Amino acid sequence: MKIGMIGFGNMAQAIYRGLEGKSVVKADDVYVCAAHYDTLRQRAERYGVHACESAQDVIDHSELVVLAVKPYQVDDVCAGLDFKGRIVVSVVAGKPFATLCEIVKNGALLCTIPNTPIAVGQGIVLVESNTNCTGEQWKRFEQLFAPISLIERIEPEHMSIAMVLASCAPAFTEMYVEALGDAGVKYGLKRQSAYALAAKMIEGVGALYLAEQDHPGAMKDAVCSPGGTTIKGVCALEQGGFRGTVIAAVDAIEQ
Repeated sequence: MKIGMIGFGNMAQAIYRGLEGKSVVKADDVYVCAAHYDTLRQRAERYGVHACESAQDVIDHSELVVLAVKPYQVDDVCAGLDFKGRIVVSVVAGKPFATLCEIVKNGALLCTIPNTPIAVGQGIVLVESNTNCTGEQWKRFEQLFAPISLIERIEPEHMSIAMVLASCAPAFTEMYVEALGDAGVKYGLKRQSAYALAAKMIEGVGALYLAEQDHPGAMKDAVCSPGGTTIKGVCALEQGGFRGTVIAAVDAIEQ
């Protein structure tokens, strides 16, 4: 499938890196454009993709277009464009389907929020349930993004909280990795080893949950032997308000 990207900043590059890394697309099948053509050409040469001088040129060469511009740019960028019935995957933050469908003319629109681990094929893509895509177009979108992400269809009114869990919570988790790393260093581990152990542990716990769908509380109980080491650490976290603090962090964003 030939892929176009209108805007080639951090998120668009992360999507491309994930797709190319998992051999979902080839560089020669990707067409990109951005506001500053000279900078774009340098990025395009680094990745081996095609740099286009206009957004319409990207659309003309592509079967699916990723719209990845800043929210304040989207009206000007899309003005006068004919998307020619292409699948348009928007990653424009804060622009729901009801807004973008008035801007993206003649496109089959999917409004999404991806997170940065998509760059290594371990992402999440939230997709607003409102769409004008056909069933066949949705299948083509899934074929492209399922190899690099968990795809979750979300009702419009729940996109905000889903975004917090998928796209803000990575920062919380990175703080947790850092804290575990500090604890490891305190007791003699080399920092890189401590970080690697913490990161792989989180990856493994997530994979185990997705594979078996056990309640997280039951998973926790399974590693807490009576009088054992783990339950002592769990009790210390509870005394520090661990779960309440996590919920408070989400409240701080949503309220």
